[in-house]
Amino acid sequence: MRAYDVPPSSTVRRPDGGSPLSVRHVIIENKEGYPSFANGIHQNTRSLVTEQTVSGEASRILFLSRDPNGMTVPAGIRMDHVPLDGLRILGRTVSLSRRSREAFLDGADTRTIFHFHGARQPLLVSLTRMLRRRGIPYVISLHACFSHFYDRAGRLVKPSTALYVRLLERRVLEGARFVHVITALEQAELRRLAPKARSVLVPHGVYSSALGGRPGFVDRSGPAGGSSGPAGGSPVFGFCGRLAVFHKGLDLLIEGFALYRRQGGTGRLVVMGPGDERDELMATTRRLGIESAVTFEGPRYGAERDDIVRSWDFFAFPSRLDRWPTAALEAQILGVPLLITAEAGMTEAMTRHGAGLLIEDLTAEAVAQSLARAASLDSAEWRAMSRGAHRMGCSADWTVVAARLHALYRTTPASPALSEDMEATDGSPVL
Repeated sequence: MRAYDVPPSSTVRRPDGGSPLSVRHVIIENKEGYPSFANGIHQNTRSLVTEQTVSGEASRILFLSRDPNGMTVPAGIRMDHVPLDGLRILGRTVSLSRRSREAFLDGADTRTIFHFHGARQPLLVSLTRMLRRRGIPYVISLHACFSHFYDRAGRLVKPSTALYVRLLERRVLEGARFVHVITALEQAELRRLAPKARSVLVPHGVYSSALGGRPGFVDRSGPAGGSSGPAGGSPVFGFCGRLAVFHKGLDLLIEGFALYRRQGGTGRLVVMGPGDERDELMATTRRLGIESAVTFEGPRYGAERDDIVRSWDFFAFPSRLDRWPTAALEAQILGVPLLITAEAGMTEAMTRHGAGLLIEDLTAEAVAQSLARAASLDSAEWRAMSRGAHRMGCSADWTVVAARLHALYRTTPASPALSEDMEATDGSPVL
């Protein structure tokens, strides 16, 4: 069974024992050009729909795209392709043709829930207006699509895009049954753009206890860098993910690692993943004179990726824009502590679990300080942090996430439970 495939004999375990919900998860084609396996919205939507299908819900994906093969789904998951035909303005589809509208609405009624994934899509305006006219409820998962609007001091850095949201999509957000956010930081961003939107904070999962059980912990005798701890050897720092330099802060990672080495650090760095900016990163290592201490790996997946990540001492992730990044959670499940920025929205949970160290600022100097602090840990400190990382990763269970969202789907728009923001600030999915 491939990861997240639906077993043919999966047990129906509907949370409330009632009739199944009809949930249509809507993904509108974007222009980013990432393959489906590397697209975060695709990954998280697939996981949620799989969980709902296993629990007995009538859940499916509506993929609005010009390319019917632009999204892949695991076995047992229903995906309907809706042609992205209709009126286009400045290269963006703003309304669907009659044929596509009929395909989008086929068989839907007021008991159907449309769950949109992502925002900043002009088509959302006409689609949600169409649903409201028919009395059909919808919800929206933001997937960190506002993460680049503000800097870490809260200053607006994308005024034109924020103005677009306030003028055109604010009504869409505030008309949703609820807007699903994954971190408190994302919730604050939403409040600035659409103050009346009903927000619910439910962090994404990274594994399914229903399909595979809780991941086991493999206790390592000590870090890979040396039996006496990172300070006694050469710690291995690693990054796994898309090689998007600005988005992931990989320029900060390379420059910070070079500074750490100049200050006497003996560690090594592994950078692994797909992306067109690999040559730029390799050129930077040569310019900084650290190419012999940095290894670049192509993309790895599944067990092969896990074997490599498990050999690292720390997962370094100085991201500028990610929120609750899946790659970091996957590393934690393997017992690899994090070195991560506050932008990821993991600070509270990481501190509570003792799961890693915070990179204090978006600078090479802050990255170097974090690497040096990590390298100074003794074996006992590192092992405690490894266990904390595993605990934190195991809090991100799609089974729990799906049950939480199921309960929210069942709540009517007029319910007092949705008249106020529903928050969980500890960074862990809760029921």
